This record gives sequence, C-alpha cells and structure tokens, in this order.
Amino acid sequence: MMTDYQDVDPAYKTLLRLIILMDTALLLVLCVLLTRLVPIVPLWAGTTIAGLIILLAGTYATFWVNKRYRLTGFQVQPQAVYFRTGALWRTQTVVTLNRIQHVEITQGPLERLMKLARLVIYTAGGRGSDLTIPGLPVASAETIRDGLLQRIDEQPRYDEQGEAEAGSDEHL
Repeated sequence: MMTDYQDVDPAYKTLLRLIILMDTALLLVLCVLLTRLVPIVPLWAGTTIAGLIILLAGTYATFWVNKRYRLTGFQVQPQAVYFRTGALWRTQTVVTLNRIQHVEITQGPLERLMKLARLVIYTAGGRGSDLTIPGLPVASAETIRDGLLQRIDEQPRYDEQGEAEAGSDEHL
C-alpha cells in the first residue's frame, strides 16, 4: 500500500531560484547585446523586454518554485520507487525494482555547493523511462541508493525459461 510521499530537501527551493536567477541574468545580457549590436532595435524596446524578463522571473521564482517544491516527492517501497513532480504539468512515475539496471548519484556545481544530489535510476526500458529524483541531501541519496542495490541483490534471478536460479553451481 502506498504511503505519503517524502519531501525533497528545502534547499531544493534555493537551488531552483538560483537557476532562475542565472537564466534571467543570461537573458538580460542578451537584451543588452541586442540593443547595442543591432542598430534597428531601439533602446526602449530592449529596456521593455528586460523589464518583462525581470517581472516574469520574479513571479516564476516566487510562485512556481514554492509549488514545484510542494509537489516534488518520492517514496521507496519494498518493490518500487514512486516519484511525483510538476507545478504546471504533473507527473507521477513508478519504477519497479525488477526494472532497475543501475543507480547513481550525480551533482552539478550548484548542487555540490548546496550539498544536494540527484539520484538517477536507470531502467531496462531505456533512457525515456529512467527516473531522476532531485533535491536530496547527499547522505540520503547514498542511503537510498545502497538500499535499492541491496534489495535488487536479494531479488531472485530467472533463467531464459523463466525459472528461478537456485544456485550458481547447479547450471555448470
């Protein structure tokens, strides 16, 4: 039976806001370059576009980040990992343990700075069916990874005829 989702770390909100801030700064630099390098673009147009970018980014950073954080969660059950996310478009994903091929922890520079990590679960279904859980403290990501790997090792393996393999010596 499914229980409540666990929240990601609150620092994930700060990470999302920093990403928005960096994207906004890049767009503002492009606006300045546009008004300086393209003679047919008047200064008032560049200023207006820059103002709109700042307004949209501020709104996005204030409302979207909080909603995204509230709706991002995960749950590790004995036979599956559940994940939900999305402020505008919501996604709920379930990956059963028998589909997991590989589990890794990744960190970008901002995540390392904030001591956060992403747990990436690679599945037998290919790249489109892989699962990434962002915003986890590094220690939590390691604990979840190790727990998943231990559960996967405990699962029975099947031969080509679908029979459980009892031991490695029997088939030699």
